[in-house]
Amino acid sequence: MIQWSDIDYLQRLGRPVHDVDLGALDGRGRVIDHLVASHVTWRTAALCGSRLSGLTFVDCDLRGADLRDTVLDTCSFTRCDLGDTRWENARGNQLTFTDCTLTNSQWQTSDLAMSAFIKCDLRLASFAKASWQRTVATQCTWDGVSLEQAQIGQCVLVDMDFRRVDIVGLVAQATVLRSACFDGMDLHTLSLPRCMLDEASFVEADLRGVDLHEANCRKARFVRCNLQGTNLSRALMLEAVLEDVDARGMICAGTIFQNASLQRVCLVDAHAGSSVWDHCQLQDVEFVRADLSYTRFDHASGSDINFRHANLAYGSQHNTQFAQVDMRHAKRTRLRKTSSARLIAEARSLSLETR
Repeated sequence: MIQWSDIDYLQRLGRPVHDVDLGALDGRGRVIDHLVASHVTWRTAALCGSRLSGLTFVDCDLRGADLRDTVLDTCSFTRCDLGDTRWENARGNQLTFTDCTLTNSQWQTSDLAMSAFIKCDLRLASFAKASWQRTVATQCTWDGVSLEQAQIGQCVLVDMDFRRVDIVGLVAQATVLRSACFDGMDLHTLSLPRCMLDEASFVEADLRGVDLHEANCRKARFVRCNLQGTNLSRALMLEAVLEDVDARGMICAGTIFQNASLQRVCLVDAHAGSSVWDHCQLQDVEFVRADLSYTRFDHASGSDINFRHANLAYGSQHNTQFAQVDMRHAKRTRLRKTSSARLIAEARSLSLETR
């Protein structure tokens, strides 16, 4: 059976470890640097507490390997079988997993930075309470994966269907979640500040109290969902679609809703000061008692809009095309209306927008 002395000899010669079975070779607590292994079988490898740096594994069978408490730096795994491996409390920097099988792998409380999972099978893997920083996961299979109470920052997870993933208590900051699907999910335990959620789908989702401040929700779809108390302050809702939404008490101060479409939306008691609703289409929208001070509705259109008891002070409703509007008891101190001179100045740019 191959020994560590044999591997050291191959390393000195600059040769890879190739087409061997490492059997029960014990790597616990070892420091292993700049090793290349191809077509190696090392099932249930004992690497707990080891330090791995500059390792490359290609077409290797490492099923059931124990990598708990390991420290890994600049390691890559290509077309490797890592099913049932254990990575609890591991610390990884610049790791790359390409076309690997990681089914039922355990990553609880692990910490990954500047790493990548590409075309990997992650089914039933657990990243509960794990931490990801500047990490990418793309074209992976996520069925049954747990991200419960995980914390991810500045990561990229695009085209994700989160309906197959446990994300209770997930905290994601400044993370790219483009075209993500959250349909029918209870998301009230999530925190997603400054995330890229453009073209995301939230059909029949529960977003009560979720932190989405400064998130990019361009062209996102919020249909038959609950946004009560959701924090969307300073978020970008450009061209977003909101239909049959309960958004009572929603916090959207400084939020940009330009070109958004709202139908049957309840924004009673919303905190929307300094928000922008230019060119919006509003149909059956309630702003009762909402704070809309310093808010712009320039060039917005729609009907059945209820502003009763709302604060519209110092706002702007230039060239709005509203029908059936209820303004009873609304505060309209210095509310700016349509300016003919401004319309003349805007004529050319408005004609270009409608082409």
